[in-house]
Amino acid sequence: MNPIVINGTVLCDNITGIPRYVYETVIRLDTLLEGTGLDVRIAYRDDGRPIHLPELKNIKLVPLKAVKYFYNMVVLPTYLRRNHAFFVGLASDMLMTRRSVVVLHDIRPLVMDTDRGFFRFKFWVHCLSTKWFAQKVYTVSEDQRRLISDKLGIPMDRIGVTYNGWEHMRSVVPDEGVFDKLPGVKKGAYFYALGSLAKHKNFKWIREVARRNPDKTFVVAGGKDLRAFGDDAEAKDTANVFYPGYVSDEENAALMKHCKLFLHPAIFEGFGIPPLEALSLGAPIALARASCLPELYGDTARYFDPYDYEVDLDALAAQPVAPPDKVLEKYSWDKTAAFWLEQIKKYAEQ
Repeated sequence: MNPIVINGTVLCDNITGIPRYVYETVIRLDTLLEGTGLDVRIAYRDDGRPIHLPELKNIKLVPLKAVKYFYNMVVLPTYLRRNHAFFVGLASDMLMTRRSVVVLHDIRPLVMDTDRGFFRFKFWVHCLSTKWFAQKVYTVSEDQRRLISDKLGIPMDRIGVTYNGWEHMRSVVPDEGVFDKLPGVKKGAYFYALGSLAKHKNFKWIREVARRNPDKTFVVAGGKDLRAFGDDAEAKDTANVFYPGYVSDEENAALMKHCKLFLHPAIFEGFGIPPLEALSLGAPIALARASCLPELYGDTARYFDPYDYEVDLDALAAQPVAPPDKVLEKYSWDKTAAFWLEQIKKYAEQ
């Protein structure tokens, strides 16, 4: 059987979003590989940063010295050829080799004008290389599957779906100390949102709704560059919105656990992990009726128009929803790791 190589460079970044998908899949896959005889390796660019992984028993770590772009273009492909290895790109990381499959988490730069022109060009080239070289493309929702097929012309039967999960929240102990940093925030009486402050996350909606509801309190975690909310000065004038910036998993868990309603106003998502994390902690969620969110969360969530700033938050919070059990059962890191074990068995024979 041939070696399987997963690119782990993304695990040198903070474990959020796509790195979360890779991390949670890899640590569970390591356990599932016991006794299979499969040769699975994590290659990563050794640039002095530590790789965020516990000690692995069945997956070998392969640090490769290289500068940023030289690594993807030359060093890693050379390693694959020398070892006759099959490449599994779990982090949207495509290489120009036909012995490969790639998880393309989302194609936002091809759909929305929210990124710089040069980045969109590079992303387009990246996606075309995925189309031309990868044996199969995977993504994280049916919504993205359709978009990838429409925008890139990849047949639907070449695109699979593999989901995110939530079980990482089981080991997180909520840090109630976060409320000491937010003296104006009362437990059980605030609306909470989490995510990067990129434009497609649509946190301008939070600011505009907060301005129209001065009697209500909002907490928006994930960054402090208030220009993401529109005009910087206007954002600062919204006195009932608190911006703690980046929060730890423990602080995030406490904020989710005690919020009146978790708000997710994003107008574009590949999957959207934060609402799933909130559901796993028992928090009620309200999502934008946009992108993949209704597909994934169904009747466990309340929905709002992400361009309607006159929404009645009390009425929204009072809407009845279904229990989260089916959603939490369907979207699972354990199931994702088991899925990849079966795929790897096939690719190791090629």
